[in-house]
Amino acid sequence: MTSPGDAGPIKPPPSFSPGASLVTRFPEKAQSSQPLNNNLAESNIISSPTVPFSPVSPASPARSASPIRRVSSAASQVARSSIGSPLGVQLDSSDDVRSLIIRAFSPTVGVYASEDTNELARQKGFKGGFRELIRPFGEIIPGKVVIRDSNGSSRGWEDYGVRFVELSADQFPSARNESPLAQIEEVLERHLDSADDPVGGLLRPGALATGNIPPTSPFYKLFLRRLLSTSSSTPHETFGHPVACVIAISSRNTAPLESLRQLYADTSQGYKKLPPWVHPEFLRYYVLVHDEDRDDITESTRLYDQMKRHFGLHCHLLRLRSNQCVVTDDDSVQVPPCEWLSPSEDLSKMGETATLIDLGTEAQYLFDSDVAAIKTFVRELVAQSVIPYMENRVALWNDQVASRRRGISGRFMSMSRQWARFGAGTRSSIAGSGLGGTSGNYDTTHGFYKPDAPEALLRKLADFAFMLRDWKLASSTYELLKTDFSNDKAWKYHAGAHEMCAVSMLLNPLSASAKIKLESVDQMFETACYSYLTRCSDAPNALRSLSLGIELLKSRGGSATESAAKWAMRVMDLGLVGPIGQILFHERISACYASKTGTSGAKWGARRRKAAMWSVLAADAWQKHGKPTLASACLEESDRLYADVLKTEGVFPMPEMQAFIDGLKRAVKVEYLESRGIDTTDEAATADQLGTEETSEKLDQRQRGRSLIGASNPLEAGPQIPVRLKRDEGKSPDDDFE
Repeated sequence: MTSPGDAGPIKPPPSFSPGASLVTRFPEKAQSSQPLNNNLAESNIISSPTVPFSPVSPASPARSASPIRRVSSAASQVARSSIGSPLGVQLDSSDDVRSLIIRAFSPTVGVYASEDTNELARQKGFKGGFRELIRPFGEIIPGKVVIRDSNGSSRGWEDYGVRFVELSADQFPSARNESPLAQIEEVLERHLDSADDPVGGLLRPGALATGNIPPTSPFYKLFLRRLLSTSSSTPHETFGHPVACVIAISSRNTAPLESLRQLYADTSQGYKKLPPWVHPEFLRYYVLVHDEDRDDITESTRLYDQMKRHFGLHCHLLRLRSNQCVVTDDDSVQVPPCEWLSPSEDLSKMGETATLIDLGTEAQYLFDSDVAAIKTFVRELVAQSVIPYMENRVALWNDQVASRRRGISGRFMSMSRQWARFGAGTRSSIAGSGLGGTSGNYDTTHGFYKPDAPEALLRKLADFAFMLRDWKLASSTYELLKTDFSNDKAWKYHAGAHEMCAVSMLLNPLSASAKIKLESVDQMFETACYSYLTRCSDAPNALRSLSLGIELLKSRGGSATESAAKWAMRVMDLGLVGPIGQILFHERISACYASKTGTSGAKWGARRRKAAMWSVLAADAWQKHGKPTLASACLEESDRLYADVLKTEGVFPMPEMQAFIDGLKRAVKVEYLESRGIDTTDEAATADQLGTEETSEKLDQRQRGRSLIGASNPLEAGPQIPVRLKRDEGKSPDDDFE
């Protein structure tokens, strides 16, 4: 990869290039832009082009001058997921999306702070209180987090994190009675409209500084993050149930120990008590926030020692300054943006940010000492308390509950419950005998298991193992639960067990593709989708399960990529996504087929033609949606894919398809001109703007004519091969520049 600082002189962009400014203005903007704290503010990092049309240099390769094909590599690679550059560099890193999926299922930590602690945080500029202050620092824990699996082996993870949420029955309250899927569509629409450049609007500041432009479409990653953040605390899965609760007071508190006891009582029996389907036993972690600007550290240290004597070792002294930090302070550090926002949170945040931008106060800052103190606190919380607590719970439940089910007696009882259905006369007699198809633990009236029921404990064990990234134990435990939930007709539990069992199997690195039968994985996703939609009318979870299957099957490679494309088509057929989501899944289908490699390095078995076709369909959809830059990027990708399967570059065997693609290219160029304020009704002005492309097309036509005339003479046809190779090599540095 070529970093912006090492890049040589950049050739002027061709005249039709919608995203040309990404190449010419990117390096200087990367150096001058300051980090911004949200996606909307990041849209200002790359401004719209000032000179969108410039003549093509005579030294430019002919390939770069062909219509639409030029769209800068940065635009095409960001807006589309592709399989590799002409130099063989892997562009669509499946590990990136895989890591995103893994981090989506992180332990949930509740936050319950006293009023004086929230007041201190609000004084520092965080209106949401103490939870808003520490929330961004929990998403990625600094350093390696070592986790021990059920076999006793340890492994360090550098991308581990936790989710800080308000301790309440509804962790993500929404002010609007709107479907989460409709909110996701609105989020995508607003991000598309708010960015000056739809490609540059969602780039992270870190990517701009290093030149590492993300290979997967940032809009699709945004879609995945918002989709995986829609689930609040629900009975059928425990990912949203709190593993621990941070109980915080400040040094301003006049009765600290009594306040801590009262806060604990509120989480157990008071108004902060969680719903009956949440296990009441979770870790309590006590925090004393010391005000460095106004209080005495000696008194706070003495109080901290008392806390450890009364409440144990799960305590921490967090030293923060109460004064608000501004950007002009010498040791100011910008607060990182929150990656995992629910759609409703994102929409409300975008509305607030628009107002703050008008006032010039959109960013939040902390002192460097505060940032270091919060990071230390979060790391100690996770590494020394949360992870050991989860490991102990997993070992306990695995020994006391799961091992009995896996033994001979447990299997015999499970078989007897299944066969008893054939010998019992009525369902009531089955339930009364205790050996029937139902366990009697499922509350059909309220639709959940009691938290101390064996089925609920096994589900919690499987979810804990999944969050600890012990996918082998997780998949085996989900496998145990599938039959129980089916017998009890707990259909949402049934769908969730099938979904997470398939996801665990695909995430397990020890299970090679030869050991996993794709048919069984497909059947699990089919069952989960059917139960979510038909039996539970739960479209968000159905979309989540299919989206997880698409990405994880795609990362497996081989024949699994075609299965991933099939599930992406199913999402579109079921109408689970809106217009923008449909376009994004067009792109993912193209990426799935493009990642399919041929047999033994040959073209046999590759799906380049299908990938190119879906990329053209995505371009057509973007053009109809009024996004010519993204449409141009998709056409660039389709040209690259078609170049491997067409006998003559740019010439299709079917006249209808040739006419369709030519018309689409023309429409994209015209729409781009209109978006830049150029009157396309004036045919002379339009032809003048597009004249360079028409000339290059005529040159290509003459080359093809000569090859047809001299087809009978091999000496005349021979030089055509090195000419194409030279053109491909000539455009490689441009395409590889990010």
